[in-house]
Amino acid sequence: MHHWPAAILFDFDGVIVHSEPLHFEAFRAVAAEEKIELTEEEYYRELIGFDDRGAFRHLFAKHDRPLEPKTLLRVLTRKSEAVRGMIEDRKYSALPGVEEFVRGLWRSYPLAICSGALREEIEAMLEGVNLRDCFKVIVAAEDVTVGKPDPQGYLLCAKLLGEHHGKKFSPAECLIIEDAPTVVSSVRKVGFQVLAVATSYPPESLSEANYVVRSLLPAEVRRVCPALRFVE
Repeated sequence: MHHWPAAILFDFDGVIVHSEPLHFEAFRAVAAEEKIELTEEEYYRELIGFDDRGAFRHLFAKHDRPLEPKTLLRVLTRKSEAVRGMIEDRKYSALPGVEEFVRGLWRSYPLAICSGALREEIEAMLEGVNLRDCFKVIVAAEDVTVGKPDPQGYLLCAKLLGEHHGKKFSPAECLIIEDAPTVVSSVRKVGFQVLAVATSYPPESLSEANYVVRSLLPAEVRRVCPALRFVE
């Protein structure tokens, strides 16, 4: 490798956009309809890092509730409708430094997104923060058979981004930007390096990452990961 990283793969919620409050409120409302209480502390402690299917499976299992396919479809649909309504009401924003950070990288690196969110949610919010043009590849919840924290999505993301650019990106050549400790742990085991952002969890819980920052403000990232090349 002459230059590292060769590609940069971003998580979405909690990394690019401040959208976790939307997902919490949607999960809380749908869970309440199913007579399950979900607190904000519980959501941030246990559900971040899962895709929607995994989150509902975890929640129902925790409360010893069966989750039949028709029930799973119902809660997934209701949760998606709730999030879509909040997106339409523009109840989200880019996280501090993100627009400058992404714009500073996209001319130097192939960029992609790997998220447990639905594609329509990702697309809509990227348009809303004016960053859609920076990402040639998006791997969403519906693109994988096993959701986060499993590394399948990031491995697929690297593969598709390589195909788009006529190259092959191994995990060791990619930098992942994540906020969930469980995902950090799983992707490190398959060879990725990780820049963790302490937006959803405190820095000490992200100790398995190669680099840890409190925000994606370019000046902060430069201090921690000087290998990244920014175009002003």
